[in-house]
Amino acid sequence: MSNKIAITAIIITCITLLSKVFGFFRDVILAATFGTTYKADAFIMAQSIVEVVTSVVIVALGTTFIPVMSDYLNSKSKEETNKFLNVVYNVSTCVSLIICVLGMVFTKELVSIFAPNFSTEVQELTIQLTRIILPSIILMVFVTLNNAKLQNHGNFLIPTAIGFPQNIILITAMIFFTDSYGIYGLAVAVFVGTLFQVIIQLPFTRKLKYHFKFDFDLKEDGLRRIGVLIVPIIIGSGVQQINWIVDRMLASGLPEGSIAALNYSNRLNAFIIGLLSAVVTTIFYTSMSNYYSQGKDKEFKEMLRKTINILIILIIPASIGFFVLRLPIVKLIFLRGSFDIEAAEMTAYALYFATLGMIGFSLREVISRAFYAIKDTKTAMINGSIAVIINIVASLLLVPHLGLGGLVLGTSISAIVGTILLMISLHKKVGDYGYRNILLIFTKILIVSIVMGIIVDYCYVIFYTATSNNIIPLLLSILVGMVFYVGMIILLKIEEFALLKQIIVVRVGRVFKKFKN
Repeated sequence: MSNKIAITAIIITCITLLSKVFGFFRDVILAATFGTTYKADAFIMAQSIVEVVTSVVIVALGTTFIPVMSDYLNSKSKEETNKFLNVVYNVSTCVSLIICVLGMVFTKELVSIFAPNFSTEVQELTIQLTRIILPSIILMVFVTLNNAKLQNHGNFLIPTAIGFPQNIILITAMIFFTDSYGIYGLAVAVFVGTLFQVIIQLPFTRKLKYHFKFDFDLKEDGLRRIGVLIVPIIIGSGVQQINWIVDRMLASGLPEGSIAALNYSNRLNAFIIGLLSAVVTTIFYTSMSNYYSQGKDKEFKEMLRKTINILIILIIPASIGFFVLRLPIVKLIFLRGSFDIEAAEMTAYALYFATLGMIGFSLREVISRAFYAIKDTKTAMINGSIAVIINIVASLLLVPHLGLGGLVLGTSISAIVGTILLMISLHKKVGDYGYRNILLIFTKILIVSIVMGIIVDYCYVIFYTATSNNIIPLLLSILVGMVFYVGMIILLKIEEFALLKQIIVVRVGRVFKKFKN
């Protein structure tokens, strides 16, 4: 059984990483097809308006549905669980239908709120695209509830892989149908992709042998419990979405292509952070939770310190590297099709400021999980609200002077300040977890990374002058930077680097061992 669980965990990890890569490839195709044109701005805005609703309501529904259904499976009969599912599915579908109809009726007003500074032409296109995408909200309810239902029955593979169908359809639409149907074909593909997600889930949900019927019993206990649990989550998510709305309102007043450039920059930034930090955070979060539950405070603090230091070792050099090579990297990944050199420079400009916040975003995730491990969700929620206020104020002050860069810099500042405040709050909550050591490691890594960045920049200029080619100088410069950085870390005898090597060796060894057995 343990071997089966381990292999399943490995498969899920691989699917998750592959899904990130595939999603990023979708964004690369989008950039090549529409670049940073007003059409890309309109599509991204329309998709984002719908995502605000799904982020606030549907994600909260999925989060609260899982624990309540788990209780039903453990303590209620099959018939009671079936009734609970029917009520939740029916009520949720009706609510999503009402939201969809209201969205259709008030699309113009929604777009005016989200993008008040769009020109009449771009605003009209955004309205049309939003109306095409809006019905996918209803389908997303089914996707979310089906995923939660499958997870409660131990099926994690389908929920993990469910993003692939939509990405495949979006990529197919951009390659084969945009010449004939333009940006409208891509909007239709969003709806069709969500529909295919539901269709793929059906064979697996049917195996669970639940029987659907119309049931709108608003007094059903599970539904009422979800109603109580969902309110604070919606409030917390709503605060985050206010921040997003303000960002997009400001971006809509910037030059054409700014929203698209901001989107590509954010996607690239998030992709790198996800690849570097996701596995480390997941591995250590479980250990931290176990240590705290067992009353092992010393081990909990030590694990927390090591996790923070390992992320510093990974993220700081990556952020410096991206800062120095931002334009060559953007050109390598995106420069093709409709994504021209002007679009590359605009995206690189946004990335210039985004790299400053990479360490803040990464550490905030770890510190937030530390609070979750000690069963304190209130502090993280309050801190998130403070970070939103800082972001909004900073953006309002910086955008008039830096344009798109001011918008991104505001986000980076809020991530850094919010992380510092979280670390201070955690120190007050659990005591000293080694902040002096963390500060020392941060200083060492920052100095080494800055020197590495200077060397990488110098190497790229030399290699580029010699070859007049972007790919070879970029790869050689990264290689030189990595060799220098690793050599300096070994020379400085940083404890966490040895631990990081050990984790990688052990994990790889386990993979081969499990599959061999």
